[in-house]
Amino acid sequence: MGCVKVPHNSIRAYHFEVIVVADSRLGPPSLGHTPMTHTIPRSFTLTTAAIVALLPFAADMYLSSLPAISADFSAPVWVTQLTLTGFLLVLGLGQLVAGPITDAVGRRRPLLFGLGLFTAGSLLAALAPSIGVLVAGRVVQGVGGALAVVIANSSVRDRAVGQAATRLYAVLMTVAGLAPVVAPAAGGAIEQNFGWRSVFVVLGLLGALVAASVAYFQDESLPPENRTPLAAAPIRSAYRELLRSPDFVRPLAAISALFMMLFAYIGGASYVYQDRYGLDPATFGLVFGATGMAFLLGAVAAHRLAASIEIRRQSLDGGCIALAGALLAVVATGVNAPLPVVVSGMAVSLFGLGVAEPALMSCCMSSVRSSTGSAAALIGASQYGLGAVATVAAGFLASGTPAMWAALVAAFALVSVLITRQIPSAAAIGDGHAEAGVSATAVSAG
Repeated sequence: MGCVKVPHNSIRAYHFEVIVVADSRLGPPSLGHTPMTHTIPRSFTLTTAAIVALLPFAADMYLSSLPAISADFSAPVWVTQLTLTGFLLVLGLGQLVAGPITDAVGRRRPLLFGLGLFTAGSLLAALAPSIGVLVAGRVVQGVGGALAVVIANSSVRDRAVGQAATRLYAVLMTVAGLAPVVAPAAGGAIEQNFGWRSVFVVLGLLGALVAASVAYFQDESLPPENRTPLAAAPIRSAYRELLRSPDFVRPLAAISALFMMLFAYIGGASYVYQDRYGLDPATFGLVFGATGMAFLLGAVAAHRLAASIEIRRQSLDGGCIALAGALLAVVATGVNAPLPVVVSGMAVSLFGLGVAEPALMSCCMSSVRSSTGSAAALIGASQYGLGAVATVAAGFLASGTPAMWAALVAAFALVSVLITRQIPSAAAIGDGHAEAGVSATAVSAG
């Protein structure tokens, strides 16, 4: 199938308006899920964006606190790093279990349970008497986050496909993209004034607030007649079929490489910016947040580009931008250029990630006709599981030289570009793609 190009005049968007398209080339949306003419409520977009925003808050908000945590518990750096690596690893691998569960029992109840776990894990981390208990709290956060992120992605696919899904994913990224901007700066300020435990108290309050919003605003998006029984054989079959589909695996590999690039940046930034360039926690939060703003701008650009260019083209352009920015950072660190040059390169790289991610996500999910929870789970497991590995490598290399860390970021971007080039364009789909029956209706998404 590849990534399908929807005619430009079938998509109209202004600000946060989304067009939900039923495209016969993509087949029915997951065995009769919510009809494509169904109006997507504004509350769905905003609460789903809030769910997605919790994850970068959980990952980024405490980064400036890592040195203080290490000192407080007299723990070596590699042990303290487990609070990030463990969270990401469980967040990723947990989705392999969470996906089939949501396909079997629906979206809403597992989502509320996951948000409850996230809140409980945050409070456990805040009260941790030892580094081991802190890591355990982060693991509980990761389990809850795994449920939440699978359901967020699956719920979008329940309602939209193709470039319509690209636009909705981009809207969610635009709204939730403020999190990587706000979280590091807020976390640095909280840690500097109230201590690192207060950061986890705030995360617990945010989790409780999002859970209350979901309980009030979100309805079930997967009706009982469209659910898949929870049994080992169908689960294995669903994952096997997904991994056998080139239309799913190619964009999955490309987006996973981009996430490894992102988490390589996250995993090494605190060491390079604070240890090598001497930034204090509050200043680090501001600098790290500035690169998060670049990611947000990329998401805004993705939202606009989806109406005018092919999904594969958008994915490839975003990947090339990410690679160019990372290469600039490699050169800058290699010649000991000032920190603003290094940060500028990384900001360009994250802008490219913001452009490419919604398109690659749409390529993945639009190739799936059933078991969308399992598909979202594979995407999340790849992103965060491999991202956890990238944080370990980045922490090790960042303790060597900044240039080695930047080279790792660039290497992952290059891998993503090379894989994206293998995704078929609309012209390669086949004779049946020339003209499809497209019906569209405008819906308010924010």
